[in-house]
Amino acid sequence: METNTIRAIIFLIAGLVLIIFPEKLIKMQSKILRKFNVKQTDTKSTTRILGIIFLIIALVLWLVF
Repeated sequence: METNTIRAIIFLIAGLVLIIFPEKLIKMQSKILRKFNVKQTDTKSTTRILGIIFLIIALVLWLVF
């Protein structure tokens, strides 16, 4: 397989996870950040926006390169 195809698949999976499971992802992030004493600033809407951006990147990698 071509390397850009593999990258596109990785971004596609990451984008779908961010869009489909934002609550579980935010919960996991908060557990990890609590261990490092870092304040969490992520919200459900920013997580979904990041998922959409990942899907756009996957589409660009799939079509252009």
